[in-house]
Amino acid sequence: MTFEKQINIRPHHLLCIQKYTGHGYDGTFTNHMNNMIETLSDEMIVTLHEGCDDLCIACPNNEDGKCTSLDKVRYMDESVLKTCGLTYGYTSSWKSLADVAKEKIFETDEFYNICHNCEWFELCNNTPLQTIH
Repeated sequence: MTFEKQINIRPHHLLCIQKYTGHGYDGTFTNHMNNMIETLSDEMIVTLHEGCDDLCIACPNNEDGKCTSLDKVRYMDESVLKTCGLTYGYTSSWKSLADVAKEKIFETDEFYNICHNCEWFELCNNTPLQTIH
């Protein structure tokens, strides 16, 4: 298997990416998210990262590499790790990680438990899973 490149993402971004529909905090963030998703493929290596990641670069909540929503985000990250049996630093293909999140979170009640306090929950809850190849 050949990996095209590697990206680092926070664990909860396994969920955000699969529910993303082109809406974001602002135009800069949305353009960055669109570009990141366009580069994703099933084979791409993804490392679960603690702290601001490759998606956070354009987020308005990222101030000098620190998340201003850290408590909420840390809860979601740690919940994803626990629910999926993963750890920070774990590296695998996008497809493998997306499949684990789908099975352990989206196909159970865990999506609500993890994400119900997120400002994007209503949009995501009404959005089918997006397939990224």
